[in-house]
Amino acid sequence: MRGDAMTETVVLRTERLLLRPFTPCDVEDVLGYTSDPEWARYQVNIPPVPFSRKDAESLVAMFSDPSKWEEIGILQMFALALEGRVIGEICLNQRVHDRQNDRVEPAYSLSRQHWGKGLMTEAARAAMNWTFETYDINRMFAYCDPRNVGSWRVMEKLGMRREGLLRGHLKWNGEFRDQLYYGILRSEWERGSERAVMSKPQGRAKA
Repeated sequence: MRGDAMTETVVLRTERLLLRPFTPCDVEDVLGYTSDPEWARYQVNIPPVPFSRKDAESLVAMFSDPSKWEEIGILQMFALALEGRVIGEICLNQRVHDRQNDRVEPAYSLSRQHWGKGLMTEAARAAMNWTFETYDINRMFAYCDPRNVGSWRVMEKLGMRREGLLRGHLKWNGEFRDQLYYGILRSEWERGSERAVMSKPQGRAKA
């Protein structure tokens, strides 16, 4: 696995989005979408909503400092920018036991204002492709609350398979929550990438 990628500045571009590092200037944007109770409905391990400015500042400070990532199990972090404004994030988690087993867990969130536009799928696909292309991982996996339909639909659009339902797996705010478990192997991602290339329209050969 390449260790140098963690120290590099990584920027990815999609059709509509820029996936880039967080900066201190992003606090206002982050505070905007994290103050929405609907955004937080299925989030866990976060401060009470609405976030305070101090909460947003602490979050952005952590997201924007790669020196802190390894100790908390983050491989890479992307701010999702649309027309110059940050509207969400993708965190690629790799804790000690994940590193030992060559796997990565993507976690993501998006401003409610931009739900239902395919933006999260677009961003997550770019992050997935970059991860498999950059690191020698065997597998990507992800969890979500079964009630969070938008989240598991993103996983399915990425080609991830639903591998199980973990009942009462997480306890948050006094509630035991079920979690859907999804995964994709490198071999499956490679086959999907090959199909995507083959399905692209081919230009006519010159006579």
